Amino acid sequence: MGTQQESVAVIGASGFIGQALCCQLLAQGYKVHAVGRSKAHLQAVFGEEQADIQLHDYSTLREIDAHIVVNLAGENIAAKRWSAQQKDRLLSSRLSATEQVNVAVKRWPSLHTFINASAIGIYGDGGDRELNENSPIGRGFSAELCQRWEESINSPCRTIVARFAVVLDRGRDAGALAKMRPAFSLGVGAYFGHGKQWQAYIHRHDAVKALLFLIENKELEGPFNISGPEPVTNREFSQLLANKLRRPLLFSIPEFAAKILFGEMRELFYSSQRIIPDGLLRAGFSFDFPTVDRMLDDSIQHPDRHQ
Repeated sequence: MGTQQESVAVIGASGFIGQALCCQLLAQGYKVHAVGRSKAHLQAVFGEEQADIQLHDYSTLREIDAHIVVNLAGENIAAKRWSAQQKDRLLSSRLSATEQVNVAVKRWPSLHTFINASAIGIYGDGGDRELNENSPIGRGFSAELCQRWEESINSPCRTIVARFAVVLDRGRDAGALAKMRPAFSLGVGAYFGHGKQWQAYIHRHDAVKALLFLIENKELEGPFNISGPEPVTNREFSQLLANKLRRPLLFSIPEFAAKILFGEMRELFYSSQRIIPDGLLRAGFSFDFPTVDRMLDDSIQHPDRHQ
């Protein structure tokens, strides 16, 4: 449990995870510094809660002096087709934010915990093998992006790398489910290729709960997979989502078609990642939504629930 004396700076606070994390930290008694590119945007995102959350843009980052920093900043990897220019944007958005944090925290005498986001894309395509935090770095742009992001961290204190799976929750914001749901609701949802490739998901509630767990258990450090304990195949996920929405699952998107539609970004849909969150499980973390079935039940049946 946080105290009024403990403060947390959340970089990328207006994002899908950042918003929920800031609100939960506040509820747990922490002093919260929300950092984003624009204070006006942060004010619009947090609304009435901004009275209790200190808002900052990057120009005031050095002045914060928090005990804990959680850096979630980085452009959405699936937002646009991966042109050479977009790949540069994805990389620079991560490296520049992390470098600014690296420089700023050296001026924070109270800092004792540095948490930096990454993603399970670092493992590449693992086939049917179970992948944990000790698995080797894979191949492909996602793996390269995550590796360079993690290598850019220059922390003076306890450091945790949070490797996120696909995060699910309700709402019309930037979550993955918000992008998938319309097609499935219209009965034109599909799985990719043979659909046997493994995929890993986590409910946003559990992702935020895991970050709080990592903050509060000060003996923990290193990389942690922020992922549910029961990965599913792409076809299993697609069938579950179709069933929840009471729509048929009729289509498979062959890889040649995905190459035309998505280009190099198709690796996000065809790579197999059977991720196991060994670090969290060994540390005694408990998931409130351990299965994709329960994640989807909550996300679809409670569309207006506030995190």
